[in-house]
Amino acid sequence: METVAVSGKYSLDAQVRAYDLLEQLLDLYYDLPLPAGLKDVAAEFCSVYEANASVLDSAFDSSALAAAAADVLKPLNEACNEARFEAAAAASLHEFAKEVFDIWQNSGVFARRRALKGLRQRAGFRLEAHRIGNYVAKTFDLQNEAASRFAKAQQTVYSSDVAYKIRPGLYAEISARLAL
Repeated sequence: METVAVSGKYSLDAQVRAYDLLEQLLDLYYDLPLPAGLKDVAAEFCSVYEANASVLDSAFDSSALAAAAADVLKPLNEACNEARFEAAAAASLHEFAKEVFDIWQNSGVFARRRALKGLRQRAGFRLEAHRIGNYVAKTFDLQNEAASRFAKAQQTVYSSDVAYKIRPGLYAEISARLAL
């Protein structure tokens, strides 16, 4: 809180820490007394807040904080989009491998060779002609791996999104909770 008062602006990190502290304070039961060591810290926090309340209230800039949160998410969103395209490409390759397998079972020699050549070009790895059934399994594994990477990237984006933590008056709410 002192860094906010000195610099004149909230940082995204300070805002997130304040939100998390308030969330933890709201989880506590109101009828439980604060431990002795925490009472001193709470009293100090309340006194610093009261001395700097006007500066803290004027330092809140939601648009700057939202822009900082968006800057944090930008590279994560790009990585998520890349993972989405890789997952879609892997799914497409798997579907094509299933089509080639069907052609391999139901068509003539020339259609088989043409389909296998097309699959080899799209796959990007060596495929043996006498093991066509393994292509479907291999591309299925590739599809699952790509989907897993996409899910992890998506979860990283969701867990890094702190825009909901940008609220004015967090320090006042913390001070009010600690004063109880």
